[in-house]
Amino acid sequence: MDDADVQWHDIMPGEPASNGFVESFDGRMCDELLNETLFFAIGQARSIPAA
Repeated sequence: MDDADVQWHDIMPGEPASNGFVESFDGRMCDELLNETLFFAIGQARSIPAA
């Protein structure tokens, strides 16, 4: 990576304003899918978002 002069800029933990797109998506995912669906097993909860 030194050849391409790439610099890393890590997002500090606990700073949702640094990555608003992901925070917004996670909030909508919880509101629209996870909180509205009754899951009977952890495997079912994992498979539905993957579909």
